[in-house]
Amino acid sequence: MFRTLVRFVATVGSIGLVVVLLGAFADPGETGGMSTERGGVQSGSNTADARLFVPPTTLAEQAATASEPVGSDSTAADASATPSTIAAGTRAADTPASPSSVTTNTTATTTTTTTAVGQAPGPGPSPSPTSTTTTTITAAPASTPTTTTTTTAQPVSSGSGMFLWDTAWQIAAKSNESAINQYVGRLASASGAGGANVTGFWFSVVNINQDINTPNGFGHTFGSFSNPNPDYLDYVEMVISKAAGRGLRVGIVVAWDGPNQFSVDSGKLNGNNAYDYGHAIASQWTRSEFGGRWAISAWIMGGDTTRDSGGEHGGVWAEVVRGIKAAEAENGFGGAPVLLHTAPGQHLHYTGASWLSAHAPQTGHCADRSTAVNWMNELRNTGARVWGNGEMRYEDITWSCNGNRPISADDVLGDAIAMANLGYMANFVYGHDDRWNSSWPGAAAMGSGGSVSEGLQRILDEPGLIRSR
Repeated sequence: MFRTLVRFVATVGSIGLVVVLLGAFADPGETGGMSTERGGVQSGSNTADARLFVPPTTLAEQAATASEPVGSDSTAADASATPSTIAAGTRAADTPASPSSVTTNTTATTTTTTTAVGQAPGPGPSPSPTSTTTTTITAAPASTPTTTTTTTAQPVSSGSGMFLWDTAWQIAAKSNESAINQYVGRLASASGAGGANVTGFWFSVVNINQDINTPNGFGHTFGSFSNPNPDYLDYVEMVISKAAGRGLRVGIVVAWDGPNQFSVDSGKLNGNNAYDYGHAIASQWTRSEFGGRWAISAWIMGGDTTRDSGGEHGGVWAEVVRGIKAAEAENGFGGAPVLLHTAPGQHLHYTGASWLSAHAPQTGHCADRSTAVNWMNELRNTGARVWGNGEMRYEDITWSCNGNRPISADDVLGDAIAMANLGYMANFVYGHDDRWNSSWPGAAAMGSGGSVSEGLQRILDEPGLIRSR
């Protein structure tokens, strides 16, 4: 049954990368219910990069978050946690690709000014303006190419660092409330030697690895894209709320398209129900009464299907986005950007698509570092806006394409540094092979007190690599 409530679309900025970082955050506390709010940035033009893509918010909304009940990743909660057996690396295997010769721009100029955000034009109430710092990074002209062939990690050269995201694809499809509390508490507590931390996490609305109506941690099934179960959508709302209660943001994959869940290719999500589905989820999760809406930092289309050559599914995604944006406008919501997550090697899909704000392709678990760099540069050189790398090699993943050698802490640190050194990457999505498919993600390569796996800790500790949320 579709709910109708209202919201507004974020404005698209002009040339260059425009990052609008909110100057203040309320102290995050873990909430027991469904509430909390957000921080902001505007997207760039069609030929520019967007550095963060977090919609604008007001300090009043964040103050409301701070007034919520505060919880913690307590010893009692840990004692009650009985992690389920974790399935590793069971999605479709990546296909290794040979690195291609590409060029990239290596110089840029940066200027910093103070401006005000929050007064978006268009229908619906405008939030009160708030003073923010805006950093504009202007990319070097495309006429100054440099060939990129480096495979060894080099020290971080970008001055601002990237925002770091974790991967918990199945948290909405598998976890119960205790598991969610544990995960967001531990993720929010993780920090580096210089104070860097994790901005948030990405998850899928629907189960990506089992039947779409496998019951979630509360026993609710999703239903269908034509008629999503309200109880299931309430549960997804709780995931968003719990994240917001700890000051974390989320990227939401609206309908996974790929093994083992071909949402679009199977016809489950199609041109007849896509608009209503997009409108239903955005109406509920961006309504003004829901304090946690600020945590929604991106709506993510795609998945890792190899059955879309870059055109077949575009009409369906466009309708989903149209529904989302209509609901955002009705709800007076600043507008979260729309990103595209792809299968490895499909990074050039949907460049120039009108429904897409920016690209966050998967370079995958078989592509080596130089291949990933080349793919990202190929995408950049089309003039497409690049949000970041949406899925690189997971720590501890062990696949035959890597000689059955687990991806090490050195590997994931080097991957993150390579992405930062491209100079146009503002976001990096990290993953651990034990966590993405777990019903207890907080117990998978994470511990109480903010302890995390070696690779994630080294990424957080690396000077200049990661900025704080």
